[in-house]
Amino acid sequence: PGRLAVETLVRTRRCVCVAQRWGGKREVMYTAFKALGDSVDYVQVCDSDTRLDPLALLELVRVLDEDPRVGAVGGDVRILNPLDSWVSFLSSLRYWVAFNVERACQSYFHCVSCISGPLGLYRNNLLQQFLEAWYNQKFLGTHCTFGDDRHLTNRMLSMGYATKYTSRSRCYSETPSSFLRWLSQQTRWSKSYFREWLYNALWWHRHHAWMTYEAVVSGLFPFFVAATVLRLFYAGRPWALLWVLLCVQGVALAKAAFAAWLRGCLRMLLLSLYAPLYMGGLLPAKFLALATMNQSGWGTSGRRQLAANYVPVLPLALWALLLLGGLVRSVVHEARADWSGPSRAAEARHLAVGAGAYLGYWAIMLTLYWVGVRRLCRRRAGGYRVQV
Repeated sequence: PGRLAVETLVRTRRCVCVAQRWGGKREVMYTAFKALGDSVDYVQVCDSDTRLDPLALLELVRVLDEDPRVGAVGGDVRILNPLDSWVSFLSSLRYWVAFNVERACQSYFHCVSCISGPLGLYRNNLLQQFLEAWYNQKFLGTHCTFGDDRHLTNRMLSMGYATKYTSRSRCYSETPSSFLRWLSQQTRWSKSYFREWLYNALWWHRHHAWMTYEAVVSGLFPFFVAATVLRLFYAGRPWALLWVLLCVQGVALAKAAFAAWLRGCLRMLLLSLYAPLYMGGLLPAKFLALATMNQSGWGTSGRRQLAANYVPVLPLALWALLLLGGLVRSVVHEARADWSGPSRAAEARHLAVGAGAYLGYWAIMLTLYWVGVRRLCRRRAGGYRVQV
């Protein structure tokens, strides 16, 4: 049917399913937004792999009804398949912190940086004003196909309206269970993050200073971490290498302990295991994303299938070679040093204690994971049981 026929169906029927050629989520959203026109007050967005809580939409509407200065609101996204693998399990813990700590903090200052695609609600009269600009977004001459949710949020922020988050609205969405698919997903998200960071910077002056502070810190954080790690790995001292490992896991454990206290769930302590996933996978992938921001390929295959795109693995290999080079340099340097002095003996004792603490941490955490989580993964039935 033509455009007018689709608009008539959408505006007169309660439920309408429109089949169109695949072109990514932005194409589907544009069709729906365009067909709705100004016939509704609010528009909800959702993903195809998402299950909504019965009260999810009601809670979102309540936020927009209470404050006309709020242009969009997002809900709490939980993982539908946390027991598929260690990747999906750690992702489920990371999601909880991302929404109930990070986005909740942003919401306090009325500047949520991204209304996530699985669950969001927008004021339609505002959305229609920038619909064409959002749909035709280009970056370095390339039409943008992903990052639609973050750009929708940025467009709303650019108009001076607040964006909020509510934990009362909840949904469950599927996450990649294999490392390669997760890595491809994170690389794609990082591309849109860096691209939208540049656009978001244009509107910092219209919102609370927290928006500027968090954007600057989160934007520079990967570069600071990478530079610090490389500097310590090439310092030529074994204590520097051990210091990196202890600091990374120490900070991760402190963050996990806070999340466990906040949620009232000891399982959140296992969030500290996400640190190696970030340092060894996501961190180098961010640099690939930065170098390929203008490429519009999604980089992921169908759901529950092994990723066919191995390009995101290349920065991981390069990162591993860089760290290995620093490790070899430090080992060679220390092998030639004189360890007979009292200061060296004290350093050796400190190294032994630090290494013991580090290995002990991993022994405890992996045991807890294997006993408390891994056995549940093996027993998981074919389907998912979610109370919604």
